[in-house]
Formats: sequence, structure tokens, C-alpha cells
Amino acid sequence: MTEFETFLSEALPLFGLSPSALRRRNIRRRVMKRMESQGVHDFRAYLSLLRLDPSEREALRPLLTVTISRFFRNRRVFETLSLQVLPSLAARGRPVSGWSAGCASGEEAFTLRILWEELPGPRPALFLLATDVDESCLSRARERLYPESSLREVPRPTAERYFQWEKGGYRLREVVTRSVEFQRHDLLRDSPPGKFDVVLCRNTAFTYFDDLRRATVAEAIASVLSPGGILVIGRTEKLPRQASEWFTPAFPRDNIHRRVPFPRNGRGHSSPASRR
Repeated sequence: MTEFETFLSEALPLFGLSPSALRRRNIRRRVMKRMESQGVHDFRAYLSLLRLDPSEREALRPLLTVTISRFFRNRRVFETLSLQVLPSLAARGRPVSGWSAGCASGEEAFTLRILWEELPGPRPALFLLATDVDESCLSRARERLYPESSLREVPRPTAERYFQWEKGGYRLREVVTRSVEFQRHDLLRDSPPGKFDVVLCRNTAFTYFDDLRRATVAEAIASVLSPGGILVIGRTEKLPRQASEWFTPAFPRDNIHRRVPFPRNGRGHSSPASRR
């Protein structure tokens, strides 16, 4: 085991992260850059600093995950949402609330909002909350200005309707930004920020967190997702074993799950909140 791997094996539990999820070449570069900024050039010394200084842990933590975000990422998932999930939510005839957890620079939340705008016929209001632990990502999201590479999976007619080119990139039009709110939120520490009909938690908790914290996040989401509500996770992710109590596959091919109405079959499947 290299010195850096030894460092990771001891440091990552401080953050509740799983070593198996990290791309170590990118992470090593980020860690070393942060160490240099603090005048530390030895992994053991930096580990001691992390253990002693909560503010340094807060500074390093956003650097330990790899942010890859673009509009319509894994486009088939959004096709299923557009054709199967969102029309059902709209048909209820009441306002719909959604949460994009670990939203990075906002592409996922705005994609969902675009799909809602594209639904045929009348539809109720959609309110979307998009959260992330990284303030720099949230700042970019609020600016709603994106490079061309972020739009590579957006159908051309959609891009022409909802984006406007200006110097520096493509800016989203207000019609799809005014009902999206961005807020700092820590999935490991903060309570879920509301009640929701649909939650997207892709390529974050169920990729990077350790087993215990994955189960904790799944339970927390279940506690705020309406019965029959929808949870979308990343294409290669898996819900923890305990999550079968609260979720059942709705569209397995796309890793889209439905909140089990509680209690299920009248026994043994209670609301997470009822046990706290």
C-alpha cells in the first residue's frame, strides 16, 4: 500500500466516504494541492491536521468527490422521467415538489424543469429545490451560465428554446430558472429540507458514502418522500439492502424507484420517521 493509499484509508472514515468510490489520481492531485496551500508536505502530518481541525476537514471534503455534471446526463433516464413519471405527477392536478440532492452546478435540476415545461397541456406548478455541500458549485448554478460541453446531450430544438448564447457560454432562460431554488445542504449532517414528490440523488450518496451512511441517506429520503413518490439514483448505483423496506423498483432499467406506501401490507414496514 502506497503512502497516499494509507492516508486515504485513515482519512476517508473522517468524512464517511468509501475508498472504493474514489478516482485516486484526481483525488491525489486535489489533496496535495490543498496540503501545499496549508504549508504541509507530508501525508501523516496532514492526517493529524485533519483530525485536529474541523475547519480543515470542511475545506477538504468537497475536493474528495469528482463532479461530473451536464444537462440530460444519461439521457435515457430523463426520457423515462419525461414519458412515464412526470405526466403522472402532473395528472394529480396539484403543485409538485422535487429535490435534486447533490446538484453540482444545477444541470440536473434545470433538466427536470425543462422536461416539465415540455409536458403537453395544462400542468400544475413545479417547485424544485437543488442542494449541494459545495458553495462554489451553487454559485455557478445560480449564475445559470454553462459551457457548450454541458449541453452536448441536449436535443438541438430544446437548446434553442431554453438557452441563449452570450459571451462566455449559454445562459438558461428565466422560464426554466424561476422556480428552481439553490441551497447549501449536507446529506451527511443536515435533515432533509422539505417534503417531496420526486427526489433525484444521483452519483453522490450511493457512490461515495460508506455503507452505514448510504443506509442513513436512504432512510432520510424515504422519510420525506410522499407515498408513491419517485427516487432516482445513478445508473451504476445500488440502494442499500435496508432500503427495500421503503422503496420498490419502478423502472429498474433506469434505476428509478417508487416509495412504498406505509405501512406495506399492514405490517412490518413503517415510516422511517415513526421510529425516531
